[in-house]
Amino acid sequence: MINRSFLIVSLLIATVGGCIYRFNSVTIVLLVLVIVISCFNLNRWFMMSVIILGTPFLLYFIHDAHELRIQSLEPDQESAQISGVILPDEITIDGDNLMTNARLDGNKHIVRLYAKLTSESEKQAWLSEKNIVHFEAASDLSRIKPPTNFNQFDAQRYYETKHITHQVTIKSWQVKPINSKKIWQKCRNQLHIWHAQGIQNAAKLPQPLSDYAQALILGTASQSLYGNNPGVQTLGLIHLFSVSGFHVSYVLMLLMAVLRRLYVPQEVSAWLGALLLVNYFVFAGEPAVLVRALIAGLIMMTRLAGCRRLPIESVWAVSLLGSLIYEPGILFTLGGQLSFAMTFCLLFTTKLNFWQVNLLLSAVSLPLIVSQQYTWHVLQTFVNFAAIPIFSVVIVPAVIVGFIGQTVPFVTHFMNSIIGLFAHSVDFIATLPGNLIIGKLSWFVSIILFLVALLLFVTEKKIAQVARVSWITLLGSVLLWTRFPVHGEFSIFDIGQGDATLICEPFKRSVTLIDTGGQVMFGSKQKWQEQAFQRTKGETVIVNYLHRQGISHIDNLVLTHQDFDHIGDAKIILQKIRVNHIIIPAGMAEQQAFAKEIKPYLKKTHVIEVTQGMMIPKMPLHIVHPFQVGKAENEDSIALYGNIGGQNIFTAGDLNQAGESAIAAKYPNMRVDILKLGHHGSKTSSNPAVIKQWQPKVGIVSAGRNNRYHHPHMETLKTIQDQQMTLFNTQTHGMIRYNYTRKKGQFEVKLNHELATTTTTN
Repeated sequence: MINRSFLIVSLLIATVGGCIYRFNSVTIVLLVLVIVISCFNLNRWFMMSVIILGTPFLLYFIHDAHELRIQSLEPDQESAQISGVILPDEITIDGDNLMTNARLDGNKHIVRLYAKLTSESEKQAWLSEKNIVHFEAASDLSRIKPPTNFNQFDAQRYYETKHITHQVTIKSWQVKPINSKKIWQKCRNQLHIWHAQGIQNAAKLPQPLSDYAQALILGTASQSLYGNNPGVQTLGLIHLFSVSGFHVSYVLMLLMAVLRRLYVPQEVSAWLGALLLVNYFVFAGEPAVLVRALIAGLIMMTRLAGCRRLPIESVWAVSLLGSLIYEPGILFTLGGQLSFAMTFCLLFTTKLNFWQVNLLLSAVSLPLIVSQQYTWHVLQTFVNFAAIPIFSVVIVPAVIVGFIGQTVPFVTHFMNSIIGLFAHSVDFIATLPGNLIIGKLSWFVSIILFLVALLLFVTEKKIAQVARVSWITLLGSVLLWTRFPVHGEFSIFDIGQGDATLICEPFKRSVTLIDTGGQVMFGSKQKWQEQAFQRTKGETVIVNYLHRQGISHIDNLVLTHQDFDHIGDAKIILQKIRVNHIIIPAGMAEQQAFAKEIKPYLKKTHVIEVTQGMMIPKMPLHIVHPFQVGKAENEDSIALYGNIGGQNIFTAGDLNQAGESAIAAKYPNMRVDILKLGHHGSKTSSNPAVIKQWQPKVGIVSAGRNNRYHHPHMETLKTIQDQQMTLFNTQTHGMIRYNYTRKKGQFEVKLNHELATTTTTN
């Protein structure tokens, strides 16, 4: 009874902390739920625990949240003079970009630091850096920006969980190594230095041993881990690659086995084990996700030393409270959620067999993982059945031997071949049919799925049966809802200086993507400056959003013309999403841009070259340009016109004023309600006479912030003002959506959510 009460008290403290840091519907519902559970466990011991434990935690959370808010409100500064400390094992270098966390002098705040390396020798110096360094710099200090697209990764919130609110971009700096005079700080620094050396040595190993060693031994997921091993993420094996209880238990068991063979007394072994745990925690970079395993391991060592055995429920509760002290926002991260949710389930699985345990863990983790990556592979549960024992018996020992024996090439290559066989098998299985695009789960559905999953294998058979039917029914309903939504959308992505527009009709009768964006690179880069792990907006914004919407295929991918800022990310779309047809202007298939950027990635996608008037299956808009075969230049852009959600919409890539005039002459009765302004708002488009004839009510500009072309041009803005149009601009509003049901709809923007704050010309 006491242990169960302590468990509930820890949950109550965690949910109260959640409300303090993020007061929203999710945290409120979870707090109410835990309070209801607490009402069934009221007794004197419970109330005393709430007061004695809850009060200091409440004060700590309030104070810490207040400090975090004050920190987040610090103003941006240009050319700010700053100084601070960088740990060598936190440095990441890709091409000529250096990224790390830095602790500033004075206020001791941690910031995200970015620097551009100026030479190959400077890059090599940083790659081989093994010391704690102090820097003084002139830099731009700014708040980490929120996402500008719906369902885009929220870097601002993610770093806030680590108490990082600002970033610095280095303009110039001086760096020098430092040595601490305090013994404990020297020991800590030395462990970080050894960790950096280990990362550098692991990076020299062959793949996939290099990625596995960095993740499993050094607790550092390299940038290439998921890129080189896509099956790991697809099949939900991420938990195997996080430094967690699995690895800590393995290290402890290995140490205890060695000490037992050496006939070391159990009490001495316990002290040595505790010392190893603390040092490994620092050596691994002091990650918050490891605190739970560290505390559980230390408690286990106290038991070996002769102390009273602590029940597993209390161990879990102490681990949760300790983790909340170390990082109060840990439960806002996927790693923290998975770690505590899955270990919580294991508290009640003593009477379940191996298959039941894995089914339970899969069901519990599904809403957590799907809420982040929107996909779920039906083979995931079965792969985990096989992968977990193989990992513990074969892969982890092979990684350890391969890492330690890297001075002996034969050993390294042999172990790498074993790991490679496993990695290739996982990647192959991930390509098999069964990867479901589930889409975004609402917070309410996620909570219900999670709670019902906890009841799947309770001893009361009737409750378990109802839970299983309810869980499957609810998940099936979610799949139907995301696959066949009653509303449609016309959405313009904020992808910088480029174009990408999605049209999804109600019930997904058709899905059309118009252009894909693409970052134009100016000037050539040397080999050492090239980034190896850059993810494009096509993947992080467009594909991510499509998956969130439950979209598994595109009926028509329209590429208006051949400019890179319109087709550059088409290859990413073709690789990540099934595309039925690519629609291009007549003549584009003969151009070099098509041969280089599109043709190698087509697979089974059918290419259709079009001119005005051609009818395309499942195309919600009509093709009104080009009139003849061209070279896919701006003047040859595909122009589309039609009615969506009761609004007449016109969009035409980078079509110039002459092309607009030709369309207006061809279709003299055309009227436009929503006009996507051509060529990112350039003065070369948006013919004033044509705009006056069409009489649009809303204009939309897709352009990058601070772009070198100064889009949109003043001439275009004057045309918009003269016609008294409402203007939406991705530069100020982020992603723009027109959501509609039948003939009625409304606009929604990612930034400045209130329509009243939108720039108007009335």
